[in-house]
Formats: sequence, structure tokens, C-alpha cells
Amino acid sequence: MKNFASLPAIALALAGWASASCSPTGGAPLGSGGGPASGGAIGSPSGGSPGAGGAGASGAAASGGGSATGGQAGSGTGGASAGTGGVGVTGGAGNPDVVTRTTGAYTFELYPIEISASGVWNGGDTPSPDITSMTFETVILENGYLKVTLLPEYGGRILSIVHKPTNKELLYQNPMGAPYLMNQDIFYYDYLVILGGIFPSFPEPEHGKYWNLPYDLQVVSETAEAITVRMSRKDDLDPAAGVPTRYEVGRTDLQVDLEVTLRAGRSSLELDTQLSNPKTTAIPAFEYWTVTTLAPGSVPGDTKIPEATRILADMTQVHLLESSWPWFGEAETRVSDEVFQWNNLSHFENWDDQGTAFANPEYQANWSGLINYESDFGVVRVSAKGANGSGTRGLKLWTFGTQSLNVDVSDPSQWLRPTIEMWHGVTPEFWQRDTLTAGEVRTWQDDYFPTMGLREITAASEYGAVHLSVADSGADLVLSALATLTVPSQTVHVILKVNGGVISEQDVLVPTAQPTKVEMLVPSSSITPGTTFSAEFLQGTTTLLSGSRELQ
Repeated sequence: MKNFASLPAIALALAGWASASCSPTGGAPLGSGGGPASGGAIGSPSGGSPGAGGAGASGAAASGGGSATGGQAGSGTGGASAGTGGVGVTGGAGNPDVVTRTTGAYTFELYPIEISASGVWNGGDTPSPDITSMTFETVILENGYLKVTLLPEYGGRILSIVHKPTNKELLYQNPMGAPYLMNQDIFYYDYLVILGGIFPSFPEPEHGKYWNLPYDLQVVSETAEAITVRMSRKDDLDPAAGVPTRYEVGRTDLQVDLEVTLRAGRSSLELDTQLSNPKTTAIPAFEYWTVTTLAPGSVPGDTKIPEATRILADMTQVHLLESSWPWFGEAETRVSDEVFQWNNLSHFENWDDQGTAFANPEYQANWSGLINYESDFGVVRVSAKGANGSGTRGLKLWTFGTQSLNVDVSDPSQWLRPTIEMWHGVTPEFWQRDTLTAGEVRTWQDDYFPTMGLREITAASEYGAVHLSVADSGADLVLSALATLTVPSQTVHVILKVNGGVISEQDVLVPTAQPTKVEMLVPSSSITPGTTFSAEFLQGTTTLLSGSRELQ
């Protein structure tokens, strides 16, 4: 293999920034509650001096990637690594960024709920057409880049994440709730209403026991640099009378604590999940899933996905529930039984009907998400296992099919909605129970952030996502690193390498509303099959994001 450190090359850095000017809404600022945030103050950004990229040569900029034909969303490797040095806290035009907390209200319109005293459906198979509403208090966390709305009173939800520089929503909120699949023994309370957002399903699958019940709320810590709010719920309800018999876990006393943290200078949201068994005996069976109801690129207040939506899941095969939805049998190439290759269905336009898919045998990548191909705006979840190795192993996909794009929400019998649900579970599939030993505690961290300009992902970390690509340019090749970083308006140091040899180093200012793009032009004759192209984004000696791929 050749060392490319001395190759003639030209680096083309395309970066810019925009200040955020949205102001918080929904109530007056609340007073501080608690001591310094767990993250503490964050240090100033720093980066190495620009390194030489070799002698100058003519070249052309490459685009940020075209539409994929299916298959894996990315096959590279990478992530964040520990180091020293801090991540800076800045707002637009270099102004200091701060985090605020306010209160607001959310009104949910829906068709009537007919339930018994135990919460189980006791009405007919079709809801009444009379529209009702419920109003809940919300908590709003906001910095210069994100506006996050929490809804503790209805399932402990992260209801909304709006990216302020682009005014785009990441999550789905249902404009009209419709009870559905009543009296069919499918859901715990024998019916379901879609509201949206991010929320837990426990101690059972299929939205669990607490999707519509209140969680306790506590402000854990609050400073200008970071605010952490905890939503908590204990499984302290005995099985309700009339619950379908397959829900046999019973009362577990499992304690669920969800800590939501927004930090100044960051365009990402942290969700720390803790599952605790407070008893001196084991919990013999339970399930826990984080449900994410997604619609990236939506206008706030009018959320929906387009047909041109890409499902980002770094896997090669899936378990499609063909026995429930026979159309799956023609959708992908069969591996064996109900296990199929993951290819066509990574594009929503190929979902001819609704259905469920599970990563098979389990999901191992640290990232997943959706990209709206109409706007090239996406949402990514990056997950980091806890100190004891705990985390999620399951990935469940649910879509309502492309027919959901034209549903009439004014018809109470129509319950399909234009969103995709991505579920992340401690077990690989539904009805595969887990256990907790006496006193056992499990923790893990998820980060949610928007992506801009990306159509594929090679690697992701809590600091962003990157796609590495190669394109022809005459007798040369353009090597491109296109990234969305969660440290907007800050300087990062970018290093590009080929076969481990540095071909470019430079400092780049991270834009607020566009991707960060760094490119190199190299002779085509210098690239052989199996050549490794890699990129690393740093502040000081801290690697924020790195990725690599083999060139063919």
C-alpha cells in the first residue's frame, strides 16, 4: 500500500454559521432549582493549527451524497474517543449560549376514550365522532439551537425537539388522536391512541402499561450551562381487570428514571435511562422499550414524513412478521423463514402496507435514525452503554405504510398516521423477557440530534454523524467527509487520512444550519481496492467524531 501523506491534493472546506434568533415561548422562566448541573461548566474550544495538505493541485468540490438504492445505511466504523480538552459553549456570532426552563401547555384533541375504572376499553369497535380534548402542562428546555418540550403527565414523553436555526421538528405529534384496534387483545388496555414523541414502554411490549399515565417530575440540576430534568415512574400497579391474557408479567415494582439534559452550545439532547429493581428479590420477567415517533424535517405543528424518507439502520437482515402481514414476502429477499435481507425497506416508499420488522438477530450499531430526503434533514439516535455494559439490543421498526400519507384525520375510523416508529429494547424482540436481579441497576445514555445535508451515515457519536464518500473528477478522485456536528458555532480540527497517512489537517467553523464539509482531491491512479479513507473531528485532544471506510 502507498503512503498518501505526500500526494498532491487540495482541501476544500465548506463551512458557515448562522445565529439562532428564536425566543422561548410557553411561559415565564422558572427559578433555579438545585446546584450545578452534572456536566458542570464546559471548557473553551481549542484545536490544533492547520496542517499541510500537500502541494496544491486543481480539483472540484464533491456533493454531499446522492440517493441510495437500498441496503445498509453505512458500513464504516468510528465514534467518539475519550480525551482531554473541552467542548466550547457559544451561541450565534460567538455570544455565550445559555439554557432556560419554562412551562407551557399542550392540548391534545382526540375522539372519545371509553374505558372501565381499571383503564381497559369497554366501548365499541369504532370511536364516537365527537371530538374531545385534554390539556397538559409541559416543561420547555431551550438553548440557542434546540427547543425541547417535555410532557410528563402523559407517558413521560419528550414531546417535541425543534431545531431553531432551521425551524424544523424532529418528532411526530398526532393532530387528532383516534382510539384503534379496540377489543382485539393487542394492547395492554385493549386499545391505543397515538400521541407521539419519545417515551417508554414497560414492563410489557406494545406500548406497555404506562403510555397514558403520569410520571413524577423533578428538576435535578439547573445552571446556565446545563439543565437536567427527571421523569420517573414505578411499576406499582397490579394487573388491571380485563387486560388481555398474554400480558402476564404482572406488577414488577421496576423503577424507571429518565433524565433529560440540554446543554449550552449543543444541538443535541441527552436522555439517560436508569432501570432499578428496589426489591430484595429478582424481577423474573419484564420488557423495556424506548419508543421514538419520528418525523424529521417537519414544520412545527404540522408533523409528517414524506414518501421519500430513508430509514437509517446499520444492519444486513431483519425479521419481518410475514405471518401477520403477507406483503412482506415480496418486499425483500428471503434468507430463511421470516428472516429477510435489509435492503428495499430502508426506503419508506417501498412499504406497501403497515407492518413490523425487528433487527435480526439483534441490533449492534450505536446509531439509527430517519432522513427526510425532500429536505435532507434527519434525526439520529446515538446510544452509549452504561458502565455495567447495559443498553439496548433490540430495534423494532413500525410504519403505517405509504397509505398513511393520505389519511383523513377527520374520520374517527382512520388511525393510520404519517410517521415511523423506531423502538429500542433491552431484548431483541417483543415477548422475549428479560430479568433483573435483586437490587440491580442498569443505565445507558442516548443522544438525539438533527442531521443536515446527509443522506447516508458512515459513523456517529454523541457529537454528530459523518458520511465518507468518493466521487470521480476527471483523472482524479474527490474524497469527501460530510458531517453534522452537535457543537455549532465552534471550531473543530479536521484530519483526513488515507491508509493511516495524514493528507489534510485544518480548522473549520461548524455551521448551525448546514453540514460541515471537507474534501480532498487525489489522483485516481493512487487509489487501489481496499484503500482506507478516514476522517477525525477534534477539539483539543478530544476526538468528537471519527469514521473510516474502504474504497473500492
